[in-house]
Amino acid sequence: MSINNPYVGPRSFSRAETLYGRDHELRILTDRLISERIVLLHSPSGAGKTSLVQAGLIPQLVSEGFFVHPAIRVNAEYPADLIKATDTINDLRRFNRYTFSTLLSLEERYQPEERTKLNRLARLSFGDYLALRSIEDQREGPEFLIFDQFEEIISIDSNDRPAKMAFFSQLRTVLKNRNRWALFVMRTDYVGALEPYARTIPTYFSNTFHLELLGVKAAQDAIQQPAKKAGVDFTDAAAQKLVDDLRRVQVQSLDGSVQSQLGLYIEPVQLQVVCYRIWENKSADKTTIDEQDLASVGDVNQSLAGYYAASVSRTAEVIGIPERSIREWFDRKLITPEGTRSLVRIGTETSEGLPNKAIRNLENTHLIRSEKRAGQIWYELAHDRLIEPIRSDNKKWFETHLNLFQRQAHLWVEQGKGEGLLLRGHELEVAEQEAKTISLTPDESAFLVACRLLRQREQRDRNQRRIIFAGLVISLILFFVAVFFSISAVAANRSFEVEAIKAKEASTQAIAQQSTAQAASTQAIAQQSLAQAASTQAVALQATAQAASAQALINANAAATSQAIAEIEKSKANEQEKLALEQKRSARANELAAQSILAQNKTQDSLANLLAVEAFQIVDNSRTRIQLLSALNTRGRLFLTNSSQTGIAPYLAFDPGGQTVISSNFYNCPEESKYYLCNQGVFKSWQFRSIIASDGRELFEITQAKTISNSAVMLDAITLTPDGKLIASAFCSPVFNNILRCEQEKLIFWDAQTLERVGEEILIATNSYNSRNVLLSYHPDGKTLAVAINDTTILLLETQTYTEKARITARNGVAQVAFSPDGKTLVFVGGYDNTLTFVDMDTLESRDVLIPSSTRALISVAYGPDGNLLALGSSDGLILFWDITGNVITAQMYDRQGRVLALAFSPDGKILAAGHDNYYLTLWDVASRQPLIRPILRHTEAVNSLTFSNDGNMLASAGNEIILWDMSSESWLKKTCALAGRNFTQSEWLQYFPGEVYRVTCPEWPAGR
Repeated sequence: MSINNPYVGPRSFSRAETLYGRDHELRILTDRLISERIVLLHSPSGAGKTSLVQAGLIPQLVSEGFFVHPAIRVNAEYPADLIKATDTINDLRRFNRYTFSTLLSLEERYQPEERTKLNRLARLSFGDYLALRSIEDQREGPEFLIFDQFEEIISIDSNDRPAKMAFFSQLRTVLKNRNRWALFVMRTDYVGALEPYARTIPTYFSNTFHLELLGVKAAQDAIQQPAKKAGVDFTDAAAQKLVDDLRRVQVQSLDGSVQSQLGLYIEPVQLQVVCYRIWENKSADKTTIDEQDLASVGDVNQSLAGYYAASVSRTAEVIGIPERSIREWFDRKLITPEGTRSLVRIGTETSEGLPNKAIRNLENTHLIRSEKRAGQIWYELAHDRLIEPIRSDNKKWFETHLNLFQRQAHLWVEQGKGEGLLLRGHELEVAEQEAKTISLTPDESAFLVACRLLRQREQRDRNQRRIIFAGLVISLILFFVAVFFSISAVAANRSFEVEAIKAKEASTQAIAQQSTAQAASTQAIAQQSLAQAASTQAVALQATAQAASAQALINANAAATSQAIAEIEKSKANEQEKLALEQKRSARANELAAQSILAQNKTQDSLANLLAVEAFQIVDNSRTRIQLLSALNTRGRLFLTNSSQTGIAPYLAFDPGGQTVISSNFYNCPEESKYYLCNQGVFKSWQFRSIIASDGRELFEITQAKTISNSAVMLDAITLTPDGKLIASAFCSPVFNNILRCEQEKLIFWDAQTLERVGEEILIATNSYNSRNVLLSYHPDGKTLAVAINDTTILLLETQTYTEKARITARNGVAQVAFSPDGKTLVFVGGYDNTLTFVDMDTLESRDVLIPSSTRALISVAYGPDGNLLALGSSDGLILFWDITGNVITAQMYDRQGRVLALAFSPDGKILAAGHDNYYLTLWDVASRQPLIRPILRHTEAVNSLTFSNDGNMLASAGNEIILWDMSSESWLKKTCALAGRNFTQSEWLQYFPGEVYRVTCPEWPAGR
């Protein structure tokens, strides 16, 4: 056997190998890529797409001056063994798996010590990663991206469409750069499923290249040229015969008969496997391959099955393990029940039950291949074409080498362990004898136990049936005894009936004598009736008089009702008139807002600002508000001020006076870590004041007033009481030398004005996980404090003595909690799925509501001021409005931003603010469900907390700094007038307000001429 086999067998060609028979396709594909920039390459499975790219296209592109990145796969998940003990489920879901897999693939070009840390990699977007690596590597020139086996974006998790759309959105951003080229490689049968995502790609995947299977001439080159290069002559006759055998197909004629014909194409993987086996079977010193050498390989399935059988047998012999264990590993671990390939991650000594020595030996046979992802090695079948031959050969082997008991156990496992496949009676007795002579696998032991349990249950059922039958017989005997006594009772009853008839006849004679006496009494009654008739006539006359009086009363009531109806109709008319006026005002305001947009598009900014002010002054609705704010946001006038960098701040609150902000902040975070690993936590009070600048503008200044810190403990959370007088804080006392666990978790209270300690410490937990996942929230009446801890429990403490009055188990975790404005309900989201949990504060009973949305998980929640609307933030950037009364989603809003970490309604309920993990702040108009302004990027870290002042005139947002935003409509008008710098001219007034007397829109500016 020659050790230098020039054929690759069932695997793909590598970059260092020569690919024959594809020169024409390679030339066309290269030219199309260079000219069109983005191309979709597709073909049937097994046509050799990966080989064409690796062995043909990449060397060609490198010679053309392209920087070619490693081939990209999108099928990786977050490695389970890299999860830290301190990571929460929320942390693990804060990444896009397709982007993460892409970046893992690109990292393969670097040495392990040069690779980006996984925590950082999971937070990077595709575009940010390429930009950073380009700077670090000092790269110039065109880049080339190759997405191999891209059908995985379709086949993986069909319900994960939001994450896929987010990935394609990142792709769009990356490919807008004209210095980047991209090739997408996938199977033809998945191309149609790309349609929903195609619009996000700059070229809409309009440039495609279909790779056919090998034609006859190309197949002959692929057969003969590798042998020729190795010094062996593969004769023309043998090559032609092999090509004809490989392209032979079965065709059914009109008469129903099946004929064998020569097809047009040959599958490359089949060709390589057959040629590989021919080369392996030939003697090492033979320098020709002729037709006689083809006789040993049979058809393609036989060749593949034979190659598999020989490789497995040889591996079992070399490693010294049962052949059965290898075959079962292929059958159950590498092939799914649906008949597709599966992945196995390599373990320390064994991988899914098979020794790693055997796996490495099998890898050398090219039946399996390894892939490296995130520093881990994964194994899978080398090609889909191997699935059927392996299954077929395994089936034959099991039938030959396993006894009845083992085959039945194997079938039982394959078919889902159904009871109908269990052995009974004599077959089970035989199986028990056979089991004593062989070493049972875990599945066989489970099968035998299941059979015995079934036998015990059936025996118990038979015993029960015997007992039931015996009871039935006894019941029948008792029934016949009862019938006998019943007949005797009927006979006795008849004699009693004869005596009763005689007594009845005597009674009838007595009744006749009584009737004579009654006749005389009837005559007296008739005379009495005449007297009563006269009395009745008098009563009738009295009733007539009363009816006349009642009619008069009815007429009076009808008149009063008519008058009331007239008043109602008048009121309705007034309401309709008022509504018509409001509609007219709204239509006029919307018209001016539209004209403001037109002026803005013409760069007539001052005119646009004046029109926006007039529109907003007429009616404050979604259109006028959006237009007014767009002008302010463009010029940065919503921004008031920001603090210095303070550290990550997950909590903010205004004091009741609206002149101070309380924040919690975390310091000394290890690079690229989450804030719950920071060694120190403090809380601060911030004061702000307005300053009049030299140009007359009002500016704001925010300064740190006081800081509370304690190096011996770690701050977890803070919250203000509803009256703003007290701060409740949760501190962790970490276990010595273990920052990940809290020996004690305590509540400590502070005066909100002086930040001095108040009262005693309250112990709420011992030996808890320190994940900074403590949440505090006061009931609106201040009498109850909700404390969420360890992501599993919510404690309800009454605030007189801060003793526990209830403990609620959070089955789905706790990401955020909120009380309803009326205090009747506590709601929380878990961050794991789409479940909302409501707790009735009167009964303390909880109920779960599954929100019907495609979003992955709900991670933030906020009540609207009326208590009937909930805003929900998701892990994939979607914001939902949930109507509590109707139990329905009333809006789904998405602005292509990151995870929604924080939500806050303005006090009047007109505006919703949202903070995202990609540093953006978004503002939404609640009525129209439209964004008020474009997303704002001012923070240098994720926006973790938001709060409105009590009067709604200010919004504070916290990331790595605290930023104040102007939310006062009065201030908006003043600032927009300041930007306008003038009033309407007389001609402008006539154009936009015909028939109206001129008025000054902005009092601070003189009237226009």
